[in-house]
Amino acid sequence: MRKHAVVPPFRALDPELGVAERLLRKGNPQLCGIAAQLPDEPAAARRLNAVLAEAGARPRLVDTGVAWRIVYVTPRPGASELAAAAAGLAELVTVGGWRRVKRCAACARPFCDRTSGCTRKWCAEHRRASSAVD
Repeated sequence: MRKHAVVPPFRALDPELGVAERLLRKGNPQLCGIAAQLPDEPAAARRLNAVLAEAGARPRLVDTGVAWRIVYVTPRPGASELAAAAAGLAELVTVGGWRRVKRCAACARPFCDRTSGCTRKWCAEHRRASSAVD
């Protein structure tokens, strides 16, 4: 029997996930530091939770042993754009897993893979360059 994976509703994760993607493209050291921890998911989760706490965001990523889920803590006043971006990454991980946070095959820049089959290999800059050749 063939099983079909459920494709997460990525648009439902915007605008936070869009902010995360923009900051990853710009090389934000906090968010890139999270991606640098992969494939060690617990280390990436610890780093993501540290960024969430530093930025004043409410959610925290928790491993249930079966899946990742988000729990909410009391927010710090004046949460920043980084808080929104880190929260977007946390939500992406809960619906799509860490496999959705990748590094570009051409430049190693981190990016979020929103494709239905989780098959993207390049960041936005190199995806455009590779499609121009086709």
